[in-house]
Amino acid sequence: MSSASGSALSARHHDAPLYRLGCAGVTDTGRLRDHNEDRFGIFPEIGLFAVADGMGGAAAGEVAAQMAIELICEAFVDSDVTWPLGERGPGGKGLSLLEAAIRRANHCIHGVSLTTPACRGMGTTIAAVLVRGQRAMLAHVGDSRIYRLRRRRLEAMTEDHSLFNELVRAGIADPEHPENFAQHNLIMRALGPEPTVEVDARMVEVVPGDTFLLCSDGLCGVVTQPEITAILLHHTNLDEAAEQLITCANAEGGPDNITAVLVRIG
Repeated sequence: MSSASGSALSARHHDAPLYRLGCAGVTDTGRLRDHNEDRFGIFPEIGLFAVADGMGGAAAGEVAAQMAIELICEAFVDSDVTWPLGERGPGGKGLSLLEAAIRRANHCIHGVSLTTPACRGMGTTIAAVLVRGQRAMLAHVGDSRIYRLRRRRLEAMTEDHSLFNELVRAGIADPEHPENFAQHNLIMRALGPEPTVEVDARMVEVVPGDTFLLCSDGLCGVVTQPEITAILLHHTNLDEAAEQLITCANAEGGPDNITAVLVRIG
């Protein structure tokens, strides 16, 4: 397993989070894969947290995932870089800047995939949380998820951009049995494959005690929501909780790379 806290980048233009933020992050290759294409970023000084699950041949997936994390953070170091894809200048902040940062990351990843043969066809999911004052901005593309634990209740805050989820919404598939459908892991939306991407984003109020979990499908694809809830309630220490989530996913076979980032408000 590997973990990280903080960033090598420092932000010039940002609002400090109103609440003190606790955070932890862990990533693991899992039991069946030979390398890890997941990446995550923890930037508590700007209230930004992200998980990316890369895809593509050779090392291309991890390249896309690492680019996504770095490029999104860069937008909060210097928001001018998002021009003309979004807000420009030090006044750009919050949800619109997070969306613009993700769109720019997509643009850059797509460009590299076209010009670098080893990276041809690479892409990545993204799930990001930006805490600003009494609000959190949530944004995602793909099937990496964001959950919120509030008063002992765990709620999924994102909806997967996957073929299986399309089938569930159409009433064709049983959400409890994805294994019954071929290519149920097929992603319908990601950063990199297309020159532009639609980002699902929204803003929610936060209260002290809220805990956000950002994770790749290597976790949420094998560990049930009740199991995640039980782990988060039992392990109040975020580092211990993140490690236990990874352990639980590996106990279920660890079929994919596994990443968990936890953020606690106040």
